[in-house]
Parts: sequence; structure tokens; C-alpha cells
Amino acid sequence: MTFDPVSICRILNEEQVDYVVVGGFASVILGSPLPTEDVDVLPERSRDNLARLATALRRMNAMIRTAGESVPAVLDAEFLANMPVMLNLITDFGILDLTFEPSGSRHGYADWSADASSEEIADGLVVHVASLDAIIDSKKAADRAKDHRALPYLESLREIRRSNS
Repeated sequence: MTFDPVSICRILNEEQVDYVVVGGFASVILGSPLPTEDVDVLPERSRDNLARLATALRRMNAMIRTAGESVPAVLDAEFLANMPVMLNLITDFGILDLTFEPSGSRHGYADWSADASSEEIADGLVVHVASLDAIIDSKKAADRAKDHRALPYLESLREIRRSNS
């Protein structure tokens, strides 16, 4: 399997899914030098959007990712509507994590989309990307070792971006 985040985002856009890119890939889009091996997206949770998301997931041959193996599942709007916080998936294009309530967020999609920016990640492919402030706040709230390692880089990037504004 090759990690191809552009293809993941292209399919989401083709299916007109409303989402915000969050996490490590969002940081990379905004200029972080830290590598990432997955795409984290925060989808809007309306029934229509979840149906479009389910169509996109089927196009990517998404399966639930567990510690030992990938597990097929019926990925439809009903299933997605019942996800409480996160769904870890493996697709033909790499790992895709759906997060419905990122750490540090009280309102999910509404919180994150308000400050998101539109960024072109490939020829004509534009995605909504979480703000660096939101990413940093989320990593602090998650309180994981890997997030603590990333924070100095992200805070430095934030200072550089602010000084260039």
C-alpha cells in the first residue's frame, strides 16, 4: 500500500463531502517538516454528508483498521452516524482516520471549520485545513507522547507564519 493523501482528498472532494483536514497531514499542508503516515479528517455530521462520505469510503475500499488486521464493515450513513469519536480506516490509498470530536474541541466540525483555510494541495485540488492554532490546541489536549514531540515544531512554525504575516 502506498500512502497517497492527495487521492484520499480528491475522492472526498469528488463526492462533495464537507470535511476539514486535521492532525499531522494538516500540519504538513501548513508547512510542518514532520512526516505523517495518515490523513485525519473531521467530517460534518449531517445525514446527507455522511451518505456522501460513505460513498467516498466505498470508492477507496475502506476497511476498519484494528491492531491485528483490517475488518470489512458496511460503511453507510447509519453506521457513520453512530460513531462516537473516531473511526480508524485503511484504504487503497493509505490510512484514513475519521475524527468526529477532536481533542480540545467542544463542538466538532463547527468549531474547526470556522477557522479553517482553503489550501491547494495539488493541481486544482483545494481542501479545508484546520488552523495551526486549533491543531496545536488539539495536540496539547490529546496529551500523547507523539504530540508532545511535535509541539515544538508546530509552535515554531506558528511563530514563523505570524512573523511573515
